[in-house]
Amino acid sequence: MTCPVVGKNVSVNASLEPYWRNDEKLALMSGLMHQQLYVIGRDIESKHGNLLMQFGAKKTCAPEGCAVSLYSFTLPGKYRLALRGFGVFIGADHLGGIFIRRYEVEPRWMPSSRFEPIVWLPQQMPRLRKVRVSEIEPARKLTDQVMQFFICYELWIRERFGKRLRVGQLVSFKRLGNQRVYWDMAEAWEDVRK
Repeated sequence: MTCPVVGKNVSVNASLEPYWRNDEKLALMSGLMHQQLYVIGRDIESKHGNLLMQFGAKKTCAPEGCAVSLYSFTLPGKYRLALRGFGVFIGADHLGGIFIRRYEVEPRWMPSSRFEPIVWLPQQMPRLRKVRVSEIEPARKLTDQVMQFFICYELWIRERFGKRLRVGQLVSFKRLGNQRVYWDMAEAWEDVRK
């Protein structure tokens, strides 16, 4: 996958076990996903405009209005990624689809490789199940795409705004009582991928 704007290639590490089968990585992923979705929420409301849309997101508003929105991306390799405040969906026709919840980050297998119909509230999610042994490889590839996306996004944020934007957001995040703060989020995502 080539990162937009920064032009950095991020490779897939096919030889490693999935993060959800490693307690240390699962704990890291748990805190990092919560933090990532927090700062993305701040990016949407940034004084610099909606940074997620500047990065290329398509915004879909709920029928009641745009107070609740879905942000989606089409990634290289025909991957589809959808961001919600309560989690991340990624799917590809050749692999299937998974949903990673904000606070319970073990990936859950989706009945479709598309996030359709659009789910506006967590309680509207279809029944999700754990990844079966036969689905570990596709799920690993899908979760790796999510991590690559976040790495690319964080590198883009840093290149465009320097470290100051994230530091301010993360100080606020820490003030909310979050014990662990990952100051270099791109590096933290790489640590989950290793």
